[in-house]
Amino acid sequence: MAFDVLVQGKLRGQLTKGTASNGTAFGRFKLGLTDKNGESLLASCITFAPAALAIVARLDDGDAVAVSGEAAITTWQSRDGLTRTGLDVLVATAMTPYHAARKRGAQSGGGEQ
Repeated sequence: MAFDVLVQGKLRGQLTKGTASNGTAFGRFKLGLTDKNGESLLASCITFAPAALAIVARLDDGDAVAVSGEAAITTWQSRDGLTRTGLDVLVATAMTPYHAARKRGAQSGGGEQ
């Protein structure tokens, strides 16, 4: 089952770029998320969207980013035998706090130049 999401988290590690067999560029990255109970969750993300790829490529480990796209919940057994939950996200768009501030400034007529 897949559903649409908008999640905000911190980049974990670096973007890994690749090229699909049809020649389309893509990127894979992980986001560290926190659920409503304060538990950590890891989102495995992939994007084929050039704009999202360009945004994430400029980020470093630990930088904040929000992504939206289609997601599915995943579960697996950890080494200590606990069941862990994660999220797989096919990212359509990405936005950083910098982009949000610029967008708010442009809408109010006084954006950064």
